[in-house]
Amino acid sequence: MVTVYVDKVSKSFNNHKVLDNISFEVKDKSLTCILGPVGSGKTTLLRILAGVESPDTGSIFFDGRDVTKTHARERNVAMVFQSFALYPHMKVYDNVASPLKIMKMNTDEIKKRVNDVAEVLKINHLLNRFPNELSGGERQRVAIARALVKNADLCLLDEPLTNLDYKIREGMRSELRKIFRERGCTIILATSDPLDAFAIAQYVIVMYKGKLLQMGTVQEVYTNPSNALVGNILSRPPMNFLDASLRKSDGNLFLEIHDVSVDVSHFREALKEEEYTVGIYPDSLFFATELPTKNVVKLRSNVILTEVEGSESIIHIEWKDKRLVMYYPHIKRLNPGDSVEVAFRLSDMYIFSKKNGELVLRYK
Repeated sequence: MVTVYVDKVSKSFNNHKVLDNISFEVKDKSLTCILGPVGSGKTTLLRILAGVESPDTGSIFFDGRDVTKTHARERNVAMVFQSFALYPHMKVYDNVASPLKIMKMNTDEIKKRVNDVAEVLKINHLLNRFPNELSGGERQRVAIARALVKNADLCLLDEPLTNLDYKIREGMRSELRKIFRERGCTIILATSDPLDAFAIAQYVIVMYKGKLLQMGTVQEVYTNPSNALVGNILSRPPMNFLDASLRKSDGNLFLEIHDVSVDVSHFREALKEEEYTVGIYPDSLFFATELPTKNVVKLRSNVILTEVEGSESIIHIEWKDKRLVMYYPHIKRLNPGDSVEVAFRLSDMYIFSKKNGELVLRYK
């Protein structure tokens, strides 16, 4: 197992900066998710950690040892690719065993390790099959087994669930957390889906266009996003944003969100700008009847669309020509044009600077 420290790493391809002065630490035996949309530099960062790419500047440390120039085969790192990358001409057993054969391990030890990891991942019955005889979820398990069989110090997973069907992906999230906890290795998982971070990871690194925006426990970053972009990336569906302006009246201070007025007098020391952006997570929107009447903001809205995902619903609504998205943890079928009153608690309201998107405060 290993503690990973990335120190001021930058990387460019064809004069395009893919990673821009990235620094972070991943704790020994932790499960960390690198989260960001396509083009954030996640895969390049994993390849640098694995040793198959070199940074232009900066350093990589494993347990305090500088491995920046150390060859990939000397790092004891395993990597699972988004495409699974199984050898189609080899049976599952040989796919899983392939890293050990490259290491010239003896046959008995190879057999023991393959059987042990196959037991953990529940693929014993698949060992004599070829990859084209497997489902997507089974191929993913085989790819993970091949990574884990090395007993690597560090396991890197690049979008491991992207190519799986919705239901398989849902099941694999809980399975992966259990498997990795039992194996006890250091895991770094790159994904563009915040649900992977919520379901699997202890820590999250939020990236955007090659820059590291924020790092912390998943709950810390979700609860206290450093800026509107972090809140948006770590939210599924994306965070709702509303324009707001500051108004003074009779010595009091109000935040005007269209025709909704919120008293923010007790924040006067923090609110120095005239224009702001208010952020509301979709899971902080409720039907008005579900919340108490005090310290809430109610919005009379019209339904645009309802998406039912398994046992959950994503409800798109329109309020004052602004489209909002509401996450509802049950099946709720509403028709386009239906009138609904939704609400959010003042304590769930984030106030971001209009100028730079930085979090000014969370209403308390």
